[in-house]
Amino acid sequence: MNRNLTDIELSMVCEVIASRIGLHFPIERWAMLRRNLVLAAREFGFHEMTGFIQWLLSSELSKDQIMILASHLTISETYFWREPQVFTALTDFILPELIKSKKNKEKCIRIWSAGCSTGEEPYSIAIALHKTIQKIEDWNITILATDINPRALSKAVSGIYG
Repeated sequence: MNRNLTDIELSMVCEVIASRIGLHFPIERWAMLRRNLVLAAREFGFHEMTGFIQWLLSSELSKDQIMILASHLTISETYFWREPQVFTALTDFILPELIKSKKNKEKCIRIWSAGCSTGEEPYSIAIALHKTIQKIEDWNITILATDINPRALSKAVSGIYG
């Protein structure tokens, strides 16, 4: 499986991926896309890229097939306390103001961690909440963690990290 995809093929594949999965691949990420498409082709049972690209461009993919493709096309970079300045802003500014605004109201916080990959960021958010909110048991807190990559999400659900 050593045939390189042409720029025209990659452009067409990018359009299909954007319309079916919602992922956008700018030209500067096409080298990574080429590599990941080879891995996806193998998992789908293709031994050459021409057949895989034709199939990808012409088939209606099932939900399971879209999930497999997404698992090859997402980066899944994550770790605890990623982007420390965001957590500093959360614990030093955002949460104290939010807590103050809820003083005489329902103590409810809902947070959405989109693109959470294997879950380290939402778990970091939960830890930050525990460190910041006194009497956290009096609060109704929900953290919704989502990702397009089902393999990454299954690790997040397990909550087991090295």
